[in-house]
Formats: sequence, structure tokens, C-alpha cells
Amino acid sequence: MTLLTVDDLHVSYRSSGGEVRAVEGVSFELAGGGEALGLIGESGSGKSSLALALMRLLPKGATRKGSARLGDLDLYSLSSERFRTLVRWRELALVPQSAMHALNPVLRVGDQVAERIVLEGVPRRDASRRAAALLERVGLARGVAARYPHELSGGMRQRVLIAMALALDPSVVVLDEPTSALDVSIQAQIMNLLKELKRERGISMLFITHDLALASDLCDRLAVLYAGQVRELGGADEVLGAPRDPYTQALLASIPRLHGKERPSFLPGSPPDPREFPPGCRFEPRCPVAFAPCRAHAPALVELGAGQTARCWHHQPLPEAAA
Repeated sequence: MTLLTVDDLHVSYRSSGGEVRAVEGVSFELAGGGEALGLIGESGSGKSSLALALMRLLPKGATRKGSARLGDLDLYSLSSERFRTLVRWRELALVPQSAMHALNPVLRVGDQVAERIVLEGVPRRDASRRAAALLERVGLARGVAARYPHELSGGMRQRVLIAMALALDPSVVVLDEPTSALDVSIQAQIMNLLKELKRERGISMLFITHDLALASDLCDRLAVLYAGQVRELGGADEVLGAPRDPYTQALLASIPRLHGKERPSFLPGSPPDPREFPPGCRFEPRCPVAFAPCRAHAPALVELGAGQTARCWHHQPLPEAAA
């Protein structure tokens, strides 16, 4: 059953050089009961802007268009107060990037986990006990609740953020690069924790990352983003095993193989300026299989079967002007 539906979402920012179009026309669905959707892409592809738009935490000056529904709730028609009391942390929670900057340095971590529980009317002593239990659930000793963020390692701080996100038992957790600043062994611990939460508590997840290997370990489906658009969307096995979009193919080709003689190939160039996208396909300047229609006409995201979609002229009828 579909739990979260995002339809034609656009996010832009004002800048001195013009409008920065961070997210353009992104649509996807997330099922309840523990489905994980990975949002994959390079820095600047719009992943974090998408997360902030869902949580209604975009900075002043940002513009948002489109719709998002969580069950029967229209997330963008609710007042700010109703969104805060009905949705944020209760139904939709965020684990942000950079645990050190997300935590208040002068408050004990147990008090920070308990804060949202207290706002529900729970007595502080009971909220503190629940916070300590949540910290234990994410693999931290009970005594960690009395410590300050600077006394914890990066992996421990990341677990604190996950405990905070679970405080009100939400149905969806948005994880924005939750392991990007951690070493490999700690990454594995955090990923194992997320898989346990997904399996045992049925929490659905939006997992934002640039690391395909991590996404493949957790996610049921993948959405590949480039220059603010979805390039490919489908089941993880299909997207990773038989990618149809040239950008997805290039990402996979850049990953070193443990077996086989194939050497990683690196994608030349950089994403386009989000203030001035090219008239055709946004990946065309870097694409190894681009041809004439790609330079003048923007391809649509089309269904390729088995729930897999891709944005490429090689998989759809050519525009009349180029046929």
C-alpha cells in the first residue's frame, strides 16, 4: 500500500545570479510496511533539497511547487502548526547530515532525544526513561544519555540522531547521507541498524546517498537523480543489474570490481549550472551515447516495463522535429 506520494515536486532558490532550480518535476511513491527507496545522485543533484521540502524546512527565499501526500494527509495544505503537531516527527522524521552540527553542543544527548517526547505532554522523568531506552535500542549504553555531543564519536552521534527520529515512532524516516562522515566499519554498523529497524519495526525509509553500494544494501527501489530530475526509477535489482539510463550506467561503471578485469571508468565533466540548464537533455554534454535529438529536445521519463522508468531518447520515440 502506498504511504508517501510525491507528485511533480519543484524547488528553487533565489540567488544574485538568477533562479537556482534545485528540484524539477520529481515524482515517486513509497510503500508502507518497511519499504526503502534510495535517492541516488552526485552532489548538487537535488537530494537534500527534496528532503527539506518534504519536511517543510526549506530556508526563506526558497520556492516550492507540486504536491506530497502521506496517507490521507496533504502535506502542503496543512498549516505550519498542524504540520508540526500532526506530521513532523510523529509521521515523518528526518535524520540530517552532519551529526555534530545537528546536535546542540550544550545539552546532554538524553535531553535532546527526550525534548520532542516532552512536547507530547509526557512527564520529563518518563520522557528521560524513554529516551534512554531509545538510545539503547540504537546500540548505545544507557549512560550515554548523560553525555554531551563532543564526548561521543561520529558513529555514536549518528545513532543519537536516529534515536531522535524514532522518538514518536514515525511511519517514514528520511535519512540524508547518514553515513557520509563515518569510516567503513562504523558505516556497516549503522547500515545493520537501519536494516533491523526496517525489518523489525516496519519503518519505511527514504535513503539519500551518493553511494550505490550502500543503497543496494538497504533499498528495495532506487531513484537516480541528476540536475534536479529523476533519470531512472525502479527496483534495486533492475536498476543495478540492468540500468537503462546512460547516467546510471556511468555511475555503475565508476565502481571498482572485486572480481573481473574491468577497470573503473570515470565520468568526465560536471553537472550543468542549475541557473541555466541546456535546452535538451541535461546529461547530454557528458553522455557517451548522445546524438542530435539530445542537444535540442528534453526527454521525458518513460515506462520501460516491470516498474522501471528512464529519461533517455534511446528508449522513446524521437520528437517530430528530429525524426
